[in-house]
Amino acid sequence: MAETLEVAFTVNRRPVRLRVGSDRRLLDVLREDLRLTGAKEGCGKGECGACTVLVDGEAADSCLMMACQADGAVLETIEGLADGESMHPLQEAFIEEGGVQCGICIPGMVLAGKALLDREPRPDPDAIREGLAGNLCRCTGYTKIFAAVARAGGAPVRARPGPAPAAASPGSQRPRSLEAALELLSMHAGEVRPLAGGTDILVRARDGQLSRATLLDVTAVPELRGIEERAGHLWIGAGTTHTEILRSPLVARYVPALPQACAVIGGPQIRNRGTVGGNLANASPAADTAPALFAADAVVELVSVSDRREVPIDKFFTGPGRSVLAPDELILGVRVPRRDGVRGAFLRLGQRRAQAISKVSVAVAMTFRDGRPDWVRVALGAVAPTVIRAPQAEGALRAGGHEGLRLAREAVRGEVRPIDDLRSTSEYRREMAGLLLERAVRRLAEA
Repeated sequence: MAETLEVAFTVNRRPVRLRVGSDRRLLDVLREDLRLTGAKEGCGKGECGACTVLVDGEAADSCLMMACQADGAVLETIEGLADGESMHPLQEAFIEEGGVQCGICIPGMVLAGKALLDREPRPDPDAIREGLAGNLCRCTGYTKIFAAVARAGGAPVRARPGPAPAAASPGSQRPRSLEAALELLSMHAGEVRPLAGGTDILVRARDGQLSRATLLDVTAVPELRGIEERAGHLWIGAGTTHTEILRSPLVARYVPALPQACAVIGGPQIRNRGTVGGNLANASPAADTAPALFAADAVVELVSVSDRREVPIDKFFTGPGRSVLAPDELILGVRVPRRDGVRGAFLRLGQRRAQAISKVSVAVAMTFRDGRPDWVRVALGAVAPTVIRAPQAEGALRAGGHEGLRLAREAVRGEVRPIDDLRSTSEYRREMAGLLLERAVRRLAEA
């Protein structure tokens, strides 16, 4: 049964404090309680962007965010974009370029464009397309929408509406320390499930597979966030978002395939909320971060009230949707050995470039000595019940040269164990595994 808790946030420069059910989404509270109806219920799965709002300056799908997760945040909706009688330059640009169409998707488009321009005032066409990749236009008028964002580029950035209020929700319902979160998980083991970005679990809740009232929000636990250099390794907290990984020079240096994988997960709204820990806990064979972490020899750190253990990532998954994670455990983070000079590549194929589940993915990591491969890792996703390593392909690549690459491509075809499903056929996956491996290796060799 859902509990009621108090939350406080700033929305469109106005402080708000109200009581909400623990099972209510941010979208519902905005529309039904605050009558801010610019955010729309579209797909309900984070694919269309019609529900986009800005949370602490970042675009987010309000249909995949619980209301309690906005506690202590600064929110912006389309209703607050104008400054009195003066429209925001981006709103004016949408009108002048003819980008305003049916009105269902446009509020989300405008807010996604604002988040992009606040971060990158003069984006190039590729950056605009990427910045709006999490928004679908049902009227298919993308050309004018992109032109509107480009036209608004360079306009003065307005001050962020704030300040953020102190969080109001009690720690017993939204823990603010690792100790408190683990205590709650221990007390209610098997009854509650940790909630972080919500980009998968809230989709499952919408489909009736679980109740939102059983979710325990852990996004306020500081021990789960961060990217740090530690003795001999790089540590990435489980609550670190895909966007934070994309922007980290440390990850780019020591796990170069990982930012490439994060870059193709959903659109900006999904990457701003989704976390590396959530991607692993989901245990999907098609999880995009997993092959990159396999190729980096990552170790998954698990913690409970009574124990703390470390599991090599190739021992973490036990099958589709299954792992060794116990009901009373949290993923604390992942640890990756630091290797100077490592090169990495991640490639995948999906139904489309953005907002698609991988049909097959490949991550390759290598170091070189005297121009020849010295250390090699190859991992593949969506071609077996779990993400897998390809040791025979690795051995062939260590031999180097064109013949080694040919043998590696041949070997990987025998190492994968794909299936036929709605997204692809086993034979296509087998062939593409070899092709993607070759492309990834060539990319590394040319780096």
